[in-house]
Amino acid sequence: MKLFYTPLKDYVHKVQVVAIETGVYDRLERIPTDPYTRQIEHIQANPLSKVPTLILDDGAGLFGGPAIYEYFDSLHDGPKLFPPSGRARWIALRQLALGDAMFDTFVLRQNELKRPAEFVYTAALENYMATVARALDALEAEAPSFAGFTIGLISIACGLMYLTKIRARDGMDFEWRDERPNLAAWYDRFTDRPSFVPRDNDIALR
Repeated sequence: MKLFYTPLKDYVHKVQVVAIETGVYDRLERIPTDPYTRQIEHIQANPLSKVPTLILDDGAGLFGGPAIYEYFDSLHDGPKLFPPSGRARWIALRQLALGDAMFDTFVLRQNELKRPAEFVYTAALENYMATVARALDALEAEAPSFAGFTIGLISIACGLMYLTKIRARDGMDFEWRDERPNLAAWYDRFTDRPSFVPRDNDIALR
């Protein structure tokens, strides 16, 4: 299988965590990808030219992170990252959406900051930060109930990892750990496993 992805220095994407945890990482030809360059093979597999994109062994394209994660989860017989049914599944999918949204909101913020200073929309930046703060407060209240190792909790952990990375890189005056001890303690425990360690050939494109 071929995996198109955009590596970021000192950051671990959900697709890496899931691939390692499901035992398929070494079966992947990993192709570092800047989706803005419009690589032909990437576009043929995914007309949206977004990452991650997976090309299956039969040549079919599969894209959208959740679809790829669940496909990987279908390839092994161990404990599933996607609970198969019932309340546990809906909670995991909700948490997956929340973690993804935190990441996406900060990407929107970064894109806004790339504009010339006179065109940066300050109200949008404030709205993005308020959205993330609400999500973090909700997670702080929920954190004592977090249990197991599911796709939802992976998504939350990777969202928090990205916030930490952006703060360190940009010197941003925002620390998600402040006043969120439950969430911080859970994050430290949850990410203390090999799948959350950046791999040696994952060189940042941007």
